Amino acid sequence: MGSILPLITGSAGAVVVLALGCWLFLSGKLHSEAEFSKLARENDDLKGALESERKAVDEAARTGTITNQLISALIQVSTQKEGERGLTREGPER
Repeated sequence: MGSILPLITGSAGAVVVLALGCWLFLSGKLHSEAEFSKLARENDDLKGALESERKAVDEAARTGTITNQLISALIQVSTQKEGERGLTREGPER
């Protein structure tokens, strides 16, 4: 036991720590600052894309609402014109 303790606390201990650090990094358990920066940039890009998609969806919903209002107005105008002329769906009144 006396010969193992200096080996562990000496140069072999440093090699073990270095090997453990390399293994953790290569296995994906440790990440570098560059990787975190890359992920942060990617997240910012995705947030921008998500915001533009939300705007597009909102515009499409607004367009659908306006189209429905326009169709309703045209139907009302058409119904009023039929009423003024004395027309029904079956044909002219007699």
